[in-house]
Amino acid sequence: MTAARFGLPTLLVLTLLLASAACRQQQISAADIQLELQASDTLVGETTLLVSVKTGDGKAVANPGALKVRGDMSHAGMVPVFAQADESTKGVFSLPFEWTMAGGWIIEASLTLPNGDSAIETFRFEILNEAGEDAMPDMKHGNMDGEPGEASAVYMRISNRGAADHIIISAHSAAAERIDFHRTIIEDDIARMEQLASLIIPAGGTLELRPGGAHIMLSGLQEDLRRENSFSLQLKFSTGEIYEMGIHIADMLMSELNDAVEFGDLVFSNRWARPARAGSMAHADMPMTSE
Repeated sequence: MTAARFGLPTLLVLTLLLASAACRQQQISAADIQLELQASDTLVGETTLLVSVKTGDGKAVANPGALKVRGDMSHAGMVPVFAQADESTKGVFSLPFEWTMAGGWIIEASLTLPNGDSAIETFRFEILNEAGEDAMPDMKHGNMDGEPGEASAVYMRISNRGAADHIIISAHSAAAERIDFHRTIIEDDIARMEQLASLIIPAGGTLELRPGGAHIMLSGLQEDLRRENSFSLQLKFSTGEIYEMGIHIADMLMSELNDAVEFGDLVFSNRWARPARAGSMAHADMPMTSE
């Protein structure tokens, strides 16, 4: 077999072509990217999410960067699920994931390209329990920037330094048409919302409003709740006092906020709510029990 021989000009051309191809790969921007997501299983439990990264003409992107995935149930009171991957195979990321509850899910896939650009897409799934049923078929609340008519939930920590219980009996905000107190009840891997008549901060104790637990539900939003903004919330107590405070808007509170405010014996801290879009919503359609 005759060995191939290349002169200096030919090698120079090949080098330039390879460098040009590599440069084109690195210069792919978020506008050139489309994400596709598939789940190996849509029943409650462990699954694998396959996220394909392609260019606009359908070609796989060989080195797309790093991927983060966030899964939220359609009801704002539920705890999100996170996953991430730093490497892909031929432009496909494989991420172990868990559907923790039956019901509607919103998956946000966030890709960070090698050049620092970000491409974000959301996908919706309906997850069934082992019996093949949707545990919350009529629950239409949401917690991400998505379809109009979503709801949001407010979370915070309230510490009571006094010798008597304090009871919140109602809440008001110009940002929402209706505000209720809820807590998430989980029985046999099935979630339901229980409406509460009030929220009690015990004497010398603390009330934690958090995803997956008790929370303040905002429905019939009158304005978009956008990330990094804030809105005002009033809490009325059984004694007649009304305390007003600001609520931060964030995807998920991952650290302590330096936002403590004091009213008498009470200290309110870590006050935040999920992003959501304004729009009408039939709150009565939500499956609920009352305490």
